[in-house]
Amino acid sequence: MPSTTAVRATDAALEVLGTGGLHALSHARVDAAAGLPPGSSSNYFRTRAALVAGAVDRLRELDAADWQAFLAAGPPTTRAGLIAAFAAFVEDATGRARVRTTARYVIFVQGVVEPALLDRLNADRRLITNWTAGILTGLGVPDPQATANTLLAAVEGLIMHRLTGFDTGAAGPRIDRLITGLCRTTADEP
Repeated sequence: MPSTTAVRATDAALEVLGTGGLHALSHARVDAAAGLPPGSSSNYFRTRAALVAGAVDRLRELDAADWQAFLAAGPPTTRAGLIAAFAAFVEDATGRARVRTTARYVIFVQGVVEPALLDRLNADRRLITNWTAGILTGLGVPDPQATANTLLAAVEGLIMHRLTGFDTGAAGPRIDRLITGLCRTTADEP
């Protein structure tokens, strides 16, 4: 189990990444944001790269906790339930968890030049994609894996639009339109 100081440092690293971007990340800024004595974060994360890796690990821990809370209600069994679940996810990711979501996107962009950062995050993406495909299978959607990939790509795009202020409208109607279109089967068509 990580120490309280290490957790405070990685929480602060996510805060710095999510509010100032990668260029703002330094041990000194993390220490200040965490309310730690100078040098504390570097005792656990000797280099900036180690600090970023620690932030990725903490991001995954926080996401896993959120995911477990979400799964406690059980998976959606209807299209309306799936729409509600994804709409709630988008609202949360761009509301309560906005800074963490922004930090995730900062890390994704950095992963273009440091692919090792993406390995662990993409493993989580695959789990969510497979979970979504399982629900789509239960709903009778043709080609559920491809549909899940498309759905999640569109949801990530909607999140990016909301984070950047391009589209600040309610997520529900957009998710409804998206899922209804993607999940349409020949039996649904007039």
